[in-house]
Amino acid sequence: MAATSTLTQRPTTTSTMAHSTIRAESPSKAPTSEASARGAAIYSQSWLLVIYDWWVLGIVSTYAWACSVPDYTLPWFRNNVRKGHHLDIGVGTGYYLAKSDLTGVQVTLADLNQDALDATKNRLVAEGKVKAEETTCILHDITRPLPASCPKFNSMSLYYLLHCMPGPVPAKTAIFSHLKHNLTPDGVITGASILGKDVRHNLFGRVIMYFGNRGGMFDNRADNSADFDEALREHFHEVETQVRGAIFLWKASKPKV
Repeated sequence: MAATSTLTQRPTTTSTMAHSTIRAESPSKAPTSEASARGAAIYSQSWLLVIYDWWVLGIVSTYAWACSVPDYTLPWFRNNVRKGHHLDIGVGTGYYLAKSDLTGVQVTLADLNQDALDATKNRLVAEGKVKAEETTCILHDITRPLPASCPKFNSMSLYYLLHCMPGPVPAKTAIFSHLKHNLTPDGVITGASILGKDVRHNLFGRVIMYFGNRGGMFDNRADNSADFDEALREHFHEVETQVRGAIFLWKASKPKV
């Protein structure tokens, strides 16, 4: 999943956030780091969006990361989607949202890749999970504060995103310094990320790690649960984490603002 770039937002004015689309410059015209660009570009390839659920969330998650999506990451996601406004950052194919009950949930999608945003929104609409006119898409650099027109969110999700972001854990988790201000006082932010350090990778996992980091899709060789936990507790009063195989699962609430 990808959600880092440098873009200028130009909101489309409408009566409510739930009925708006926030547009931005084309990523090809906007300045961005080379590392972020490599991580995002892969999601412009339609073939990957087609096989992503089967390959990444099925084969790789189960056999490389030893963390079954149906058994662990999907229930974790479902349990932390709140009624009201939900923000999904780094949308992938929209798998987690499509597999969740979105009754009473107004969805906002944020990503630097327009193809991923379009594919996710189209999927959710086609499966009857959301209404097109009530779903907001933001082409956005998540390392920067969200547009001022965004509401306070009751829940946020960042699944399989942080390991794609360039830099060490403190650089990645700096996003919480502004995201927490877009969370309601009783809201929750949750996610899952692949760890590179202090976990035992099997041969399959080591191969994926090698090529993922070499190709620029990952930057997570030094990512570890202790650093993530410390960073989360810097910004939130309540933090719950666990490690399943090579996957770090976390949720945080009561932002320190």
